[in-house]
Amino acid sequence: MKWDLAVLEAIDSHRTGWMTGIARGLMDAGQPAATYLAAFLLAIAFAAVFGAWRAVAATMLATVAATAAAEFGKEFIGRPRPPADLALVPTDGLAMPSSIGALTAGAAVPLILYGLRRADVVGRLVVVVLVAGTVLVGAAMVYLGAHWVSDVLAGWALGGLLGVLAFRLLHAVPARTARVTG
Repeated sequence: MKWDLAVLEAIDSHRTGWMTGIARGLMDAGQPAATYLAAFLLAIAFAAVFGAWRAVAATMLATVAATAAAEFGKEFIGRPRPPADLALVPTDGLAMPSSIGALTAGAAVPLILYGLRRADVVGRLVVVVLVAGTVLVGAAMVYLGAHWVSDVLAGWALGGLLGVLAFRLLHAVPARTARVTG
């Protein structure tokens, strides 16, 4: 898409050292398996503290489903990544939809819905942190030239849809006790 190229060329002409450092830091933080283990443990702690077991279960379900669907979608769509001369990271493999976009939205959306349902300070904080984190990670992937903007938007749409579906699915099942409401 022409607009994807125009956006990436504009980003390329305005990159700065400090922004590149932040973008690389965000990308690098998501690479090691320890990050996923830490996220899992944080999610369990969150569920235990706030009684958000269903929302956390929906997050885990949506994350796995969104990542798998994005990987399948890449093979089906077959869109190449941005050209190497516009990228600061290796750009091998296929691009659309962004797996990281799908993963972050799939992980965030059920907890965002939980936060909106809470309608208190904790809920608003959950929403703000997760929306900001998801947007920053997606923006970092575009900034680094690992993805086109439309790749990330497609990944967010896919992950968001699966996040909503997982949240609704797990909240449609009656709770066994009054304590489990999240």
